[in-house]
Amino acid sequence: MGRSAHEILKVSEVKGIRLNESEEKPVVEYLVAWSDDSHDTWEPAKNLADDLLRDFEDRWWAAARQGDEETMLAMMKADGKVLARTLDEERHSALHFAAARGKPELVKALVQAGAEVNLPDRAGYTPLHMASGYLHSATIGALLTAGADPEQEDAQGRSPLGLVEGLREALPTNNPALIGRRMALEDVVKVLTDNTFEDVEPVAVLESRNEGEDREFLVKFHDSEEPEWVAARYVAEDVMQDFEAGLEYAQGLEILDMRQRGDSRAYLVRWEDGREPSWEPEEHVTPDLIELYAARDARARDVKAAADKAGKGRTPAPRQTLETAGLSM
Repeated sequence: MGRSAHEILKVSEVKGIRLNESEEKPVVEYLVAWSDDSHDTWEPAKNLADDLLRDFEDRWWAAARQGDEETMLAMMKADGKVLARTLDEERHSALHFAAARGKPELVKALVQAGAEVNLPDRAGYTPLHMASGYLHSATIGALLTAGADPEQEDAQGRSPLGLVEGLREALPTNNPALIGRRMALEDVVKVLTDNTFEDVEPVAVLESRNEGEDREFLVKFHDSEEPEWVAARYVAEDVMQDFEAGLEYAQGLEILDMRQRGDSRAYLVRWEDGREPSWEPEEHVTPDLIELYAARDARARDVKAAADKAGKGRTPAPRQTLETAGLSM
């Protein structure tokens, strides 16, 4: 129950903010502590002086920019939804600052309160860009767990990984004083790489370009219509070796048969592109196709065994002749 608009009482502290949606039109309300020791009440903004509202907002942003976790959690205690979604003039949310400050627990609290984890600021930086740029691995992990997109690009077209790789390339390699920073960069690159690129078997590796560190491969994946250029460092070593050896990748639909000589197995594979089925050594066939074939083969053996067992248990019917049927020539 709020105070009457005609009561003039001294406010001790503005403690929180919420959006009251129980009214016909949602109303922003503030949790107020009164100097006369009355119970705290929720008051609409119109009941409070402008300087009180400004002080509350300034306190929030000062705590966010400083990474003052204690103050922020206290201000969010009553209802953190509005604060978690509030933006400053640069479109930063408190989550941007928590990420930049390396506050994984605060990140979790803000996300739970409703902060938008992939919100870009005016420069296109998401909270994950901020945590990555400031090399906070634990905070990166918290954001990724919360659903942060490791491939979302900033206004310059850089993903968080691209941003960090740019920092790594710009870092001098001959300065011993920067060894710690380089190690931190490598750690962040690993965290982001592990979450950005899945271990996906290519349908085809079509061509390569450039040399050395700039080398790329044009790769066709199962889940994409168009092939894409992938940096060599993200392509498995065996895939690159197969490309160099002239081996092709193709999508198998099913295994039709299997033959074995000693410890070596080969499978007759039916291909997606309609080419004639061909015998392939086991190492050229994906494990999922082999598992499907093995399961199907096991079922076929079970069915045959059941049929054989049923046949052996059946007594043959006596042979009927013309004589036993009561007929004679």
